[in-house]
Amino acid sequence: MAEYTLKYINHRAECDAEAFVNDCEEHYHRQLHLVADQIAANCKRKPVVLLNGPSSSGKTTTNDRLGRILELAGIHAHMISMDDYYRTSGTYDIPFDEENGVNDLESPECMDLDLLRDHLTRLVAGEEIMVPRFDFETRTSHRNERAVQLHKDEIVMIEGIHAFNPVIMGELEKHATSVYLSVASVLLTDHNIRVEPHMLRFLRRAMRDSLFRSSPVEHTLKQWNSVRRGERLYISPYRGQADLTVDTYLPYETNILMQYLSEKLQGEEKMLEQADLAPLSAILDRVSPIDYKPYMPEDSVLHEFIG
Repeated sequence: MAEYTLKYINHRAECDAEAFVNDCEEHYHRQLHLVADQIAANCKRKPVVLLNGPSSSGKTTTNDRLGRILELAGIHAHMISMDDYYRTSGTYDIPFDEENGVNDLESPECMDLDLLRDHLTRLVAGEEIMVPRFDFETRTSHRNERAVQLHKDEIVMIEGIHAFNPVIMGELEKHATSVYLSVASVLLTDHNIRVEPHMLRFLRRAMRDSLFRSSPVEHTLKQWNSVRRGERLYISPYRGQADLTVDTYLPYETNILMQYLSEKLQGEEKMLEQADLAPLSAILDRVSPIDYKPYMPEDSVLHEFIG
């Protein structure tokens, strides 16, 4: 696990923003190429790639960029999101999260597991499947939306929080390369207070919720314990099964996110503590801003969170 200090990221942001951004992006890019090389080397006997990781890990961008790298190597990648296998609301009883008093929408019981297993089995056998599409706004499943079939020099990349779950994947795991994506770095304050990976992911999620979902930071804070519960139940038990890992943290992102979030989080120290995010209070007004816009690439993982 990489460790960065607040002094380091502030110094880099203040002294040479362009080099700082480029160094961070290049490190992430190198990780993707190493992963793509392994996928390519095994694609004939393992045509399925499973991508998993907790909330705000940058799974969508990483999935897309891996697909583009593989295309350049002559391997076509079909993309399937496990989110599209959620069942239509009202057709089943949604499990309830007693601990946090909310519906557990991340439970595998919310998914059409029989259809998903059938599709994965048929894909590996070379058959065509019709992938559904789930409309999150209406919480409705639309069947037979998109045809997918594996041909020579093709793989299927399947992304979702349950991608490593052996109950879902079963025997198909032997046909798959599993890739775990997450923030796997720690930020140390001047007093050696540790801002842990899940806290750095919270900043991403709070920014995304505020910009794209018109959701105030207070709402994201209230949800965070439930999000973390889902990660402990459905992701953490299986992360050790990953064949490959990617740390999606870009150190300069903290300089960007705190420019926007410091003021919004001021006065929320109690809620931060309740959400196991208290160390964020130690950096609210201590992170230097960065002039990133001229230097951040168009395909940066950060666009998922800051637009």
